[in-house]
Parts: sequence; structure tokens; C-alpha cells
Amino acid sequence: MILPTVALLCLTSCDAFLPSPRLTAHRHRLISLAKSKSGELWKVERVDHISDWTDNSKVYPNPLSLKEHVPSSWFVGLNDAVAAKVQIDALETVDDSCTLSDDDSKDDWEECEAADRGLSAEAFILAGPRAELAFDPKECKSAIVTCGGLCPGLNSVIREVVMCLRRQYGVTQTYGIPTGYRGFLHPETWRLLDEENVKNLHTKGGSVLGSSRGGHDTTAIVDSLVEQGVNLLFVVGGDGTVRGAEKIAQEVKRRKLPIAVAVVPKTIDNDVPLLDRTFGFETAVDEARTAINVANTEAEGFPHGLGVVKVMGRNSGFIAMHAALSSCVADLCLVPEVDFTLDGPGGIVDHLYERLVEHDKAVVVVAEGAGQSLMSEMGASGEVVKDASGNVLLDDVGPWLSKQLKKRLDERLKESSIYGDGLTLKYIDPSYMVRGIPPNTADNLYCLQLAHNAVHGAMAGFSSFIVGSINTRECYVPIELVANKRNVIDTSHQSLWEYVVFATGQPSFQTNDDKRDAKDIITTASGGVVLSVGE
Repeated sequence: MILPTVALLCLTSCDAFLPSPRLTAHRHRLISLAKSKSGELWKVERVDHISDWTDNSKVYPNPLSLKEHVPSSWFVGLNDAVAAKVQIDALETVDDSCTLSDDDSKDDWEECEAADRGLSAEAFILAGPRAELAFDPKECKSAIVTCGGLCPGLNSVIREVVMCLRRQYGVTQTYGIPTGYRGFLHPETWRLLDEENVKNLHTKGGSVLGSSRGGHDTTAIVDSLVEQGVNLLFVVGGDGTVRGAEKIAQEVKRRKLPIAVAVVPKTIDNDVPLLDRTFGFETAVDEARTAINVANTEAEGFPHGLGVVKVMGRNSGFIAMHAALSSCVADLCLVPEVDFTLDGPGGIVDHLYERLVEHDKAVVVVAEGAGQSLMSEMGASGEVVKDASGNVLLDDVGPWLSKQLKKRLDERLKESSIYGDGLTLKYIDPSYMVRGIPPNTADNLYCLQLAHNAVHGAMAGFSSFIVGSINTRECYVPIELVANKRNVIDTSHQSLWEYVVFATGQPSFQTNDDKRDAKDIITTASGGVVLSVGE
């Protein structure tokens, strides 16, 4: 009998998804992987646990399990996990590479059939409260830090971490670390957070703790945690912050310290891989849509009116894509994932000219990272400059694009107009208006879920994980699985990008096809796919 090779999802290479090591007997309380003769039915991505490197094998009852009339089914079971993919090939059980002969036994036939059904399918540990804890709540001391750019919902996450620790676990010592990672070096500035001073944070934008970029010193940070007796650390931030949290978690592990490190990923760009979405994203889309509606109103108010709206999206154009689609008035959406051309057949100038002649107005939505290569080719780019987090400072595509469109469309429109009307262009840049505001209802609820599940995971002893929604269920994902990777718009497979092209009627442009097999691709609910940074 010849068994087919089971295809695994690859982020950069299949090395990232080697079969998870089986857990030893003393770890049975965490998760037990289903087994069969031909291997694991589900390959659950393993998350670090403090018992891996400490002698702490003692467990404590979850205070929530002691409440009256609380069913045991509210607690996450030993084998609860979430499948990475919900879209399948209905015929994947038919695989000619698994061949059988008359001499093969019944077991061989069963094994071949099981292989055809895709054993070792990817899955992630389900988030939520566990019946048993790795920490005694009475001896817990926690800290929370926010790093990087602002985002709607930061204060909500701070509030809910404090509330969950106090109300559900009885942990009364939670300290807010001011001004990002650098704040760890000055424990005299740490702020004790209680219900009174966090109760209204969800109504405010920004971060009450402040933030900063850079300032990360792994050794000094862990030294500070040890000196102050912190055993639960909650980190809220984007890709650079996540990489910093991974370094902290690895140093904790190297020193064999009983400290859990949990990350609530933050980015309005929605560029954290594997997750359905990140908190603050929907609020940013709502606010961007408001700007698009204003641009449409301005465009409608004048002959040959063109509204151009630039929104945030350095490497991933999710805000532009979702806001353009939901506005129902966009005629062109430009994102970093798709290169475009100005002139000639299939260029954006001809497309907009046709819309302006036919409808007397048009609306363009452009992400800040779009058109960077084209700008460079046309001489707009200067030296590469990076901020403290290592992000490349981009050329400003909004004014540049507005200038190029004005120059190319104005005379053409004057020639075609009986009144000699040229282009009336209105440019709107709501960039920072979409991130310094309080979260909307959906994001506020999502912040609560993420914060509470981060607390549940840390109290259970998990470490070096991010918490996020995968296929609508919150999961614990190893940091190393998402570090140095990015969620970008999937333009090669069926996703939301096809809606953009078809709904706006814009040129499809030239995209690089993803050479990976479709069954090896995870497309997120927001229309994204995973790429390595630099890919």
C-alpha cells in the first residue's frame, strides 16, 4: 500500500508546521491529541506552558468552577480545539495516490481511507477558562503594557484585563506600565489599576497608559518583572511588539521562571496572520467609510467631481478594501498588495475618465502603502527611512496620486465637456482620525473577549501565545507561528478582493499568482492570506 503525503499549510515552509510533539503524562490536564493508527487526526499547534520549564506541577481550582449553578461545560475541555480551515475540497477523500491491491488487509484499506480524509489537519487550542489553574490567584501579581501606534480599543483591553482578573479570579494587584516597553525600567512609575480607575476607560480613545516605539531591553525587562514579583504579563501591541513579547517569553523560559506572557495583538491594519480580524479594525473601517461618504458628497456637488480618500494600510490594504466595499460608492480601490498603472489600456486614468464622463463623478480610495513602487519608478522616492519600530516611512501616496490624476484628467475632461469643465478634485486624509477614537460596539465586545481569554490562558499557565479569533472562535496561537509574518489581502484566490474588482468595475491589474495549492492556503474571514515579512 502507498500512502499519499498529507499536505500541510505552509507559511514560509512546511517546517513551520511540523507535527506537534506529544505531550507527556504530567501535561494531560492541558490537552490530549487524538491519535489513530495512521497518526494524529488533528495536529493541534502546541502552546508553551510554564510546567515545561518549572517544577510547578501543582494545580488550583478555578474560582469560577466553585460558583453555584455553573455547568462544567462552560470550561474548556482537554481536547477542545478549533480547525484552521473550514473550506474543504468535497472530493478530497478520493486520492489516486493512495493505492491498494487485493493482497492488502482490512487495516490497510482503513488506513488508506483515513489518509485520504486529510489526517493531521491544522488546529489551534480553544481559548477560554480552564477548570484548573497553574497559579494561585491569591499569589498573583500582573502587569499590562501597550506599545506601538494607537488603536481604537486599547483602553477597553486594559479595562477588561483588570476587570477579569479582579472579578473572576480575585487578583487585586495589576500594574499598568507607562509609555511602552521603556516603562519596565522605571517601576516607580507603574500604576496600580483597580475597578475605580478603569471603569470608564472603554469610552475613551487612545491608551491611558501611553505608548511608544522601541525601548525594548529583554534582559532588563525580565529583571524588572522578577524584582517586582510579577508572574502574569499582558502585552498589547502590533507586529514589533509581538516580536518583543516573544523575546521576553523566551528569556523567561531560559531562566525557568514561573511567569506567563500573553499577547493581545493590536493593529487597525488587520495584518496579524491567521486571525479573522484584530480589534480596532472595524472601528477604523467605520470612520474611513464616513470620510468616503464625505468625498462622494463633494464629488457629487461639482461637475466632473473626483473625491480621493487616503486611509491607513502600510503593507495590508484591509481598511481600504472593507471601507470601499461597504461604502458602495467607490469606483477605484488601490492597495499595497496590487501594483497598478496610471496610463494606457488597463490603467486607472482611463477607468476614471470613463466613470467621470458617464456619471459626472468618481471616488477613489487608496491605502497609504499603495503605489510605492510606481512612485519610486517615477522619481518620487527618496532615501529609505525607518521609525523606532523598524517600519519603513512611506512616500505620501495621497497628494502624489491626486497630482497625477489632476494632470492627466483635467484637459481630457475639458475637451469632452460642452462647458469646458475640467476636473474638480477634493482630497481627504482621515488617517489619524480612524485610530484615536473609542471603539464601536463590535470592537468593544471583541476587546472584552480577547482580554478575558488572555487572562484565562495566562491563569491556566499558558505562555508565549497570542489570543485571537479563528473561524469565529477565540484561540491560543503560539507567538512564533505569527512573528515575522503578515496578513495581506488574498488577491490570488476567492476572497473579498474579487468583490472589489467586480463591484467597482476597476481594472484587475497584473497580480502574481500564488503558486501554492489552494488546499494549502488559509484565507481569513476578512479576506487575507499569510505571507512572510519581506515576501
